[in-house]
Amino acid sequence: MGTRKKNIRQTIHRSSHAKSSAQGFYTPFEGLDQHLAQISRAVRSASPPDDVCVSTSAPKQSMNDEQLFAEAMKDVTPLEKVHRERVAPPSPAKRIPRFLAEEEREVYMHLMHLVSGEVEFELSYSDEYVDGAIVGLSPKVLKKLRKGEFSYQDYVDLHGCNRNQAREIVIQFVQESFAQKCRCILIVSGRGLNSKDKQPVLKKELVTWLTRAPLKRFILAFASARTYDGGAGAFYVLLRRNEGKAPFVTSVVRGREKDGM
Repeated sequence: MGTRKKNIRQTIHRSSHAKSSAQGFYTPFEGLDQHLAQISRAVRSASPPDDVCVSTSAPKQSMNDEQLFAEAMKDVTPLEKVHRERVAPPSPAKRIPRFLAEEEREVYMHLMHLVSGEVEFELSYSDEYVDGAIVGLSPKVLKKLRKGEFSYQDYVDLHGCNRNQAREIVIQFVQESFAQKCRCILIVSGRGLNSKDKQPVLKKELVTWLTRAPLKRFILAFASARTYDGGAGAFYVLLRRNEGKAPFVTSVVRGREKDGM
């Protein structure tokens, strides 16, 4: 009797302990299957009907320039045909700017003077030495002429000549040299030490003859010669280039008539 009561008491004690242990145990996934079932039902209810076709095609290719322009202008209202006009390009200036026209005129006049031989000379004096050149000639050319870097191809000596004789000889000599296409010549005028007033008359006259008609159209520059070529009593004369194909004809050459004249 006593043993049976003891077993009944133990059985009751174990069952109550198991129940209390089951109620106090942490179960985070309890009811997870019910929760998943609720989510599945919600997804099925939100899916589109079977008759709705979902497009899975690739996106359209980018539009070209014309399509982009048409797209941008789709809200623009075009003008009426009666008011359409083509905008004409600006007309060119009818008159050349004044400063440009003046510059071109000066260049043209300078070229005309070069051709006609009417160009002015720039002269410079230094003690007994004299040089001159047409306006616009490169200073480098005149510098080389002063230094005697142009070899003269012919020369004439005016010693013993009076003014009139010397002028005639110089004109003939320059014309003949140009006809023979010489570029540099030497004219010895003397320093006037044997003249009546001990003045270089022919030297001064020579500068005048070279810078005036009829000789100035043949002359580019002249300069007093180096000491070994006559010094202050002689001149290097640089002639223009003779581009003519026909021979240059002179009526008299160094005091004698030209053949056939």
